[in-house]
Formats: sequence, structure tokens, C-alpha cells
Amino acid sequence: VEARWKTWQKNRNTQSKYFAQLEWEAHVCEYVSFLASELRSSGPISSKIPILGPRFIPPTYLHAQRRSPSTDVVPDTTYLKPLNVVHPFFYPGLDRCPTCSSSGDGLMSDGWNPKGHRELHGVSQEETAIGVQFRCKKCKEKYGKKAVEKAEGSFCFVTTNTEFWEKIEHWNRPSESPDLLTNHYGDRLL
Repeated sequence: VEARWKTWQKNRNTQSKYFAQLEWEAHVCEYVSFLASELRSSGPISSKIPILGPRFIPPTYLHAQRRSPSTDVVPDTTYLKPLNVVHPFFYPGLDRCPTCSSSGDGLMSDGWNPKGHRELHGVSQEETAIGVQFRCKKCKEKYGKKAVEKAEGSFCFVTTNTEFWEKIEHWNRPSESPDLLTNHYGDRLL
């Protein structure tokens, strides 16, 4: 967890580097990775494991107080933003190349976005979104290093990148896929 948020902090040139937000998101990503690995390895997930998400709301002071009555008020947690996780565990069908539609063995998971979350600005609330990164073997063979120089024909993509969504026609999007232009409350995100 610590290595993940430190990497995000180092790779974020234009986005917020707020430590508490990055650390909380790293814990959420660890939880989602655990759920996904449980599903892959053993099939249905045990009923003893809670399934939360894809929208994670930061803990409030009330949550901390319920766990320990002598909890000190720490203002850091009040500044945390909700996190929307765009992962194939929650949205089956996202693990498909937007360029050539390859999936399964033709697609390699490359972990979480190496730069961390994307900030979304809502009308009534600020939010964040994080996605996973995939590499398409078929597109890598076809485009190779040229793909790094131009966006078209890319073999590496992140599920929160606008280029990923632009290449998928609306009617081909997986059902229940996130609309990164609106939030949970229906607010338009800019």
C-alpha cells in the first residue's frame, strides 16, 4: 500500500498530491485487487467477505467514533474525496481493448493507473476516479513503439482515460459501465 501511494505521489505532476487522499485510495485499490483475485482463484466470493464499491465514500468522524470512543478529531479525513473505481470486477466487459476488441489472453493487466486517481469536478462535490491499466498484445505487435508517439493505435490504455471511452461506441459499452461525465448524484462532472 505504501509503495503504491508513494509511486503515485512521485508520478503526479499536474494532479493533487494530498497524502491522506492517496493513502486512502491505495487501501481501496488493495481491497478491490483482493476481491478480483478471490473471484479469479476460487470462483464465487465467500459471503463472509463484504463486497463494497464501485463508489467508495471516505470514512467520516462518526465512523471513527463508532470504532473508538476516544477518537481525536483529525481534520485530514474531512478533506478526502469519494473515489469511483473503474475496474472489470465492477464493470464486466471493460477488460477489452478499445482499438481491436481483444480480451482474455490477448490482454495483459498492468495494475492500477501508475499516476493514481483522476480528479473530477462536480456541481456539488469534488470526486476522484481511478482505473486499471491494460496492454493489448495484438496491438503491441501491430503498432509497436509507434504507439507511444501518437494516441491512435495505442496498445496501452487506462479505464479512466477519455481516449479509452472515445474509442468505444455507446451501444458497445458494457452494461452498467460508468459515465465519467456524471457522478452518483447525477451532477455533471467537468
